[in-house]
Amino acid sequence: MNDPELEAALDAQQTLVESSLPLVREVFLQAQRDRVAHPLVVLIDCEDELGGDVARGWLGDETVNDAIALQHAEQVAARENEAADEPEHDEDHDEPATTVYAHGIAWSEARGVLSAAFPYLEPILDMKPAPEGILVISITAGGASALTAPLSDE
Repeated sequence: MNDPELEAALDAQQTLVESSLPLVREVFLQAQRDRVAHPLVVLIDCEDELGGDVARGWLGDETVNDAIALQHAEQVAARENEAADEPEHDEDHDEPATTVYAHGIAWSEARGVLSAAFPYLEPILDMKPAPEGILVISITAGGASALTAPLSDE
């Protein structure tokens, strides 16, 4: 791959999944308990322009805006607590976490909804669900990619 922008987007999409594994697993297991047929998880960065549009389409403007405001308030409070505990500033904490929404959806439903929005995902969604792992559609950095997350840390 020689496109630095595409590489950066794919890295961001993978990082979003990796940093959200507990949430991904929780949403997947809840979808199974709710008897969703062949669930996959749609993981959305609500602060990304495209991700925000998708999240607002599912949840509404007010819900997404409130979630982002709450996330930012929690980040400010955490930084203030860290500053009080650690007089020396740690630059690793400058990068803000994002507001994430995860939704368990049936494979058949995802095929229609996500293929329309992201035609390049259609070949993945036309395949049969994998027997192991969780298919995650990560939406951030202006696009989406399909990744497989492990069911457990083992």
